[in-house]
Amino acid sequence: MQLVREMLARLPEFADRLARLLSEEDEFYRQVDDAAPDELRQVCRANLERALTALAEGRGLALDAARKTGLVQARQGIPLPAVLRAFRIGGTFVYEALLELAGPEFLNPTRTIEINSYVWKAIDLYSDALTTAYEEVAAEPSHANARLLDDLLRGRLTSQAEMETAARELGLPTAGMFVAVVTERVEPDEHDTVEALLRARRWRSAFRPGGEAGLVAIDRIEDVRRLREVLGSLPIAAGMSRPFSGFPDVPDALHRARIARRSLPSATAGVVVFGDSPVTTLVAAAPGMARDVVRSALAAVLALPGAERKVLLDTLLAWFAGHGSAKEAADRLFVHPNTVRYRLRRVQDLTKRDLTDPVDIGELYVALESVRLDPEPGE
Repeated sequence: MQLVREMLARLPEFADRLARLLSEEDEFYRQVDDAAPDELRQVCRANLERALTALAEGRGLALDAARKTGLVQARQGIPLPAVLRAFRIGGTFVYEALLELAGPEFLNPTRTIEINSYVWKAIDLYSDALTTAYEEVAAEPSHANARLLDDLLRGRLTSQAEMETAARELGLPTAGMFVAVVTERVEPDEHDTVEALLRARRWRSAFRPGGEAGLVAIDRIEDVRRLREVLGSLPIAAGMSRPFSGFPDVPDALHRARIARRSLPSATAGVVVFGDSPVTTLVAAAPGMARDVVRSALAAVLALPGAERKVLLDTLLAWFAGHGSAKEAADRLFVHPNTVRYRLRRVQDLTKRDLTDPVDIGELYVALESVRLDPEPGE
């Protein structure tokens, strides 16, 4: 079908539109979009590509892939109602997009019914496959603890007694200090999960299946440094909250750990504690607003060809790292200080910012941090 092939050819555009729609229509996906916008768009793209390719090639839907997706989402604690609602929103989106591409001159009752029938049949079949997957996971012995942890992380437990019961079931102390941790592997390997490695080192912890988010109990403030060293020895990017006490504070601590994780550039191993760098923390907490700063402060630099853009951004980064010293920046870049000065003048000319003005310097630093964390900000 020509319409489907045209939609496939514009897949990134439609995936981005679908991600924005999900964020607008569903609170859960709005939170996902705030925390991991690129991941949401990748999921939208993969699902759109799978369904549209099946339609274009005239073959049946890959329900086994839908089931596997459901198993992963269930084990991550993503609510089934949110997933089913997302598929309904996605189905309506595809239907309306195909009608939009077709235009009134192409449409007739037969074609409209054909598109409508395929889309809603796909939604029904995918929904059944997802529901089955969630039922399978719910029957797994270990899933009860996963649900308890998810309830604790999301703040669904309302009484202190419920929270303490959950902690005991998860092998955590019922009182004391904790740190929330969010991790992401940056390279494939065959290591054990983060939780298994921490428990082997006698850290009391509980993580979601797959080790993406969890809690670690600490005995004293000094343990934060030790925990940071342990996590830093693994091939992961990790964000940590500051220490807190009291289970009602868990959701906020987890949110701060996610912000800390986003304070590392994509696919970069390392460990960041929330608030390590106040400016970077603010940029990571509000990436959309930071992109607006990028457009206003560094737009002319970002519009340059790739090689020239990289040279100027690297020079500006080295200048900030060298506390505003052209000589220190030159040493970092292995160039002459006059080369650094020439490049900085070029930055000033392009951005209309004065590198002797504290306000202009602050704007450029915020913009530079946003580019460092998100090298290709959205337009």
